Amino acid sequence: MAQLNINIGSQPNDGTGDDLRSAMQKVNTNFTELYGASTISSQITIAGNEINSNQTNANLKLTASGTGVIEFEGIEIGDNRIQGTRSNEALILSTSGTGKVTVEGGMVISGGDTTTADLTVGGNLSVNFIESSDSTAIQIGDSLNISGVLSANTIDVNAISSNDSSEIQINDSVNITGTLTAGTIAGVTALTRGQVSDGTATTTSSTIANLDTFAKATFRSAKYEVSVSDTTNTRFALHTLRVTHDGTNAFINDTSISSTGLPMATFSADISGSDVRVRVVPISSDSTVYKFIRTAVND
Repeated sequence: MAQLNINIGSQPNDGTGDDLRSAMQKVNTNFTELYGASTISSQITIAGNEINSNQTNANLKLTASGTGVIEFEGIEIGDNRIQGTRSNEALILSTSGTGKVTVEGGMVISGGDTTTADLTVGGNLSVNFIESSDSTAIQIGDSLNISGVLSANTIDVNAISSNDSSEIQINDSVNITGTLTAGTIAGVTALTRGQVSDGTATTTSSTIANLDTFAKATFRSAKYEVSVSDTTNTRFALHTLRVTHDGTNAFINDTSISSTGLPMATFSADISGSDVRVRVVPISSDSTVYKFIRTAVND
C-alpha cells in the first residue's frame, strides 16, 4: 500500500485540509500497514533476531555495492572470499555434535602474501588427495597417525612407527635406493659383523678380468656364490668361492658344479692397493655372464 498523507490545508483553520476523522483514519491505516507486516517486502521478514525469506526454497542474498564487502563481527565476506578482520585471529569452522565440515570440489590452502600456509586439524581430516600447488614438498611438522591405508609413490621420513603394539603392514614391494637402517626386520637377520651384497660381470674374451673387489681394511673374508652362464655354447655352472687374506696376500678356494661336468672358469684372488680382487679367466672368448651373491665378514 502507498503511504497515506494527511492534508493539513493551506493555512491554519482555513477549512481546506482533512477533517479530524479523515486524518485519523489515514493514521490508523498507515499504522495497520506498518504493524501488520513487519516485512521489508513481501519476500523477506525480520522478526526478533531472525531474517527469513518468505518464498519457498528461495535463497537469502546479501550483496554489497561495488568493491564493498559484507561485514559481520570478526569476519567480512566479499565476492568469493571469507576473511577474518581481527589481527592474528584464527578463522574457525565448527560443527555441532558429530557433524562435519564438508568441502565439495577442491580445496586450496594458500598463505596469502607469504610462501607457506598452515592447516591445523583438531579432529579428523578425511581427504582423497593432498598435493602441493607447486614443486615444493608438503611439510608435516608433527606426528602423522594413519588408521587406514596410506598409498604413496614416495615417502621421505626419518621414522615410521605404529602408535600401538601392532605391526605396520606393507603388502607390496618396497624399493629403496638409499640405505635402509632398521633395528629389526621380521624374517631378516640384521648383520652387525658382515655384509651381504650382489653383483654381475660379463667377459667377452679369455683373458683375466675382475669379478669383484672389496676393501681389505673392512673385510677379512668373503664367500661367493657365482652363477655362470654361456648361452652361446649352452653351458652353465655354479661356483662357490671362499676368499681370505692376511693383508699382503689373498687366498681362494673354488668348488663347482656345471652342466658339462667341467669348470667354466678359473678363479683367483690377489691384493691390489687397498682392495682384495677376485679374478676370473673364462675357458672361452664367448660372452659369459657371472651373477654372484657375496657374503663378507668384517675384519
